[in-house]
Amino acid sequence: MPQRSLFMLIGAIVLGLLAVLLMRTYIGTGGSPGVATAVVAPRSTPVVIAASDLPPAAAIDKTKLKLVDWPADSVPAGSFQSLAAIPADHGLMQPMVAGEPLLAGRMTGGTARPGIAPKIADGMRAATVRVTDVTGTGGFILPGARVDLLITQAGTQSNSPFNDVLFENIRVIAVNQDANEAKDKPEVAQTVTVEVSPVQSQKLALAQTVGTVSLVLRNPAYNASGPITTVHVGDLRAGPAAPPTEHAVRRIVHVSRRTPIAPTKTSIEVVRGVERATYQIARSE
Repeated sequence: MPQRSLFMLIGAIVLGLLAVLLMRTYIGTGGSPGVATAVVAPRSTPVVIAASDLPPAAAIDKTKLKLVDWPADSVPAGSFQSLAAIPADHGLMQPMVAGEPLLAGRMTGGTARPGIAPKIADGMRAATVRVTDVTGTGGFILPGARVDLLITQAGTQSNSPFNDVLFENIRVIAVNQDANEAKDKPEVAQTVTVEVSPVQSQKLALAQTVGTVSLVLRNPAYNASGPITTVHVGDLRAGPAAPPTEHAVRRIVHVSRRTPIAPTKTSIEVVRGVERATYQIARSE
């Protein structure tokens, strides 16, 4: 074979191998020459979260918190990037669930103790009702529940005792001094704090001075208003008061039409010495 033909054969082989290599590179990059195949990992930032469920507290227990990597482009506003950044004199106003980021807006400022004030809706007020094991529904009313408030007033000379509906569908904020809505165990309470409007708070304060206020538990999913009626002592039966029977009506009419009985007279003789006197005294039979 001539030397020139040999060089041409070698050159063709080299070009073929080069073409194969270029094609494999092109296919490996998805058909876009020069694009790198390495995947860039998203940036992350450490964020403090709750390691377990936390109730409201005057001081935060840092042993129940932990750091996790959080996507840098979705870090919650007000979160903390280290445990050291959490103020030592701040408390927790609201309960936290495990895995929830700790936010500055849910903490008490300074040495202030956690309270129920941040839970009160705009334009509403917190009012407290003194209850017993009976008027407080046996302790089954918990923070976050919905209740109706009833008032029972004693009777007077002109009317009998009665019970009326004071408010409906009222939210319970706290039971005794506990505002933890994650609480799930019944507890016989002495006080229940409810969320009411300013006018309702005035009515509630007055109601507790003129009668007994009772709380009845309702299903929170049922928001419809029920029939509001005033219940008197005469209504304490399974149904409404029965109308007078026909026999009773006839008897009343018959008695009212009876002819009055004419009175009879009795004679009484009185003797005074030698004098006698007779008196006639009328009597009815």
